[in-house]
Amino acid sequence: MERTYNLTEAPITPTLFKLTWPIIATNFIQTIYGLVDMIWVGKLGSDSVAAIGTASFFVNLAAALFSMIAIGSGVKVSQSMGAGAEDQAKEYIHNGFLLSFILGLGYTALILIVKDELIGFFELGNQDVEKMASQYLIISMLGTIFTFFNILFSMVLNSLGNSRKPLQVNMAGFLINLVLDPLFIFGLGSIKGLGVVGAALATLVANIVVTIFFYKNTKSLPLFSKPFAINIREMKTVLKMGLPISIQRLSFTIISIIMAKIIVQWGAEAIAVQKVGIQIESISFMTIGGLQGAIAAFIGQNFGAKKWIRIQRGYQIALLLTILFGGLTSLLFIIFPKQIFSLFLTDLISLRLGIHYLRIIGFSQLFMCFEIMTVGAFNGIGKTHIPPLFSVTLTVLRIPLALGLSKFFGLNGVWIAISGTSVLKGIMLACWFMWSFRKMQSSYKDAKMIER
Repeated sequence: MERTYNLTEAPITPTLFKLTWPIIATNFIQTIYGLVDMIWVGKLGSDSVAAIGTASFFVNLAAALFSMIAIGSGVKVSQSMGAGAEDQAKEYIHNGFLLSFILGLGYTALILIVKDELIGFFELGNQDVEKMASQYLIISMLGTIFTFFNILFSMVLNSLGNSRKPLQVNMAGFLINLVLDPLFIFGLGSIKGLGVVGAALATLVANIVVTIFFYKNTKSLPLFSKPFAINIREMKTVLKMGLPISIQRLSFTIISIIMAKIIVQWGAEAIAVQKVGIQIESISFMTIGGLQGAIAAFIGQNFGAKKWIRIQRGYQIALLLTILFGGLTSLLFIIFPKQIFSLFLTDLISLRLGIHYLRIIGFSQLFMCFEIMTVGAFNGIGKTHIPPLFSVTLTVLRIPLALGLSKFFGLNGVWIAISGTSVLKGIMLACWFMWSFRKMQSSYKDAKMIER
């Protein structure tokens, strides 16, 4: 197929690098979206950062819910292409976009109806922060459908082995956001800036433009072309495949909201520190997330073609890259927390809290990278239900750990709870994949022997 790539034949290491680096670059661009917002909004003060941090929980909740469609579609498209079933891959793509539209419309309507209750849940105790959070949430929700489409376009193209196109399109969106952010937030000349509202509008405009670019660049591809066929069975397959990951991400987001409820007792500065800290961490998990996307597509196609040795070798190479990157990130966070965090917030209270956050979280970065990459490997073999079993259980454990440890270590106890559970998730998931894959490989060989 035009502009698609076979990941079942070429040398493994070059193939992984060729697929990985554009996804990493794309993820960096997506991360920088948030970092640029935080850098500009940070100049408005901690209240503005806290407002965006509060509203972002429900933006992230949308992304977590949508992962059910994005992951399911990506897995089925890559496996269909590996098995040579291109017509089936086309149907999965079309029905994925239909599901995206339905979910995006429904989620947007729901959030707009109950937005005041959602913001009020945090009991921020500051009407100005609550007002800004509500304004940011409203504008962000208007772009939900475009965000869903952009994620699905990227996921499908990556599954087809074409990771460069998402990079090119998202780069254009980033440049638009980069220009609009300071203009909309602070204004120009006699034109008054819009503050937090301006940050949301800049992101909305960029997302709309990205959707238009994706559409123009894919409408002529055979896999995206008409006729459009609704297939309820394939919709159910996609939802079933993606549901475990969606439950995991929804659980993580909900638990993050509960953790924020715990953190807010240390004031708006603590919420701001968590928000900025997550943005800094995103450099780490978005980078390794690029490898996750690559290994999912690589293993997915090779799983469809039943090439077990390539799957095993591909995971080993990905694991080595993860160790190198994750180890370096851990060292940077532990050794240079002040230099890193001061790029975003400089008031003494926030900086002091931020240094503690990065140093404690730094010990878990390597293991968090293990987890993220291995989730991609499980997705590739269609075992999407296994990572959530570990992730949800250990993420829920953060709540009692945070409550208990905070009695002895204050706010740092919350960061220790988050870091410690990340270490456990990374170790356990990587070990389980290696055991699970060997068992699957052995079962397949035994079945072939019986057939003979």
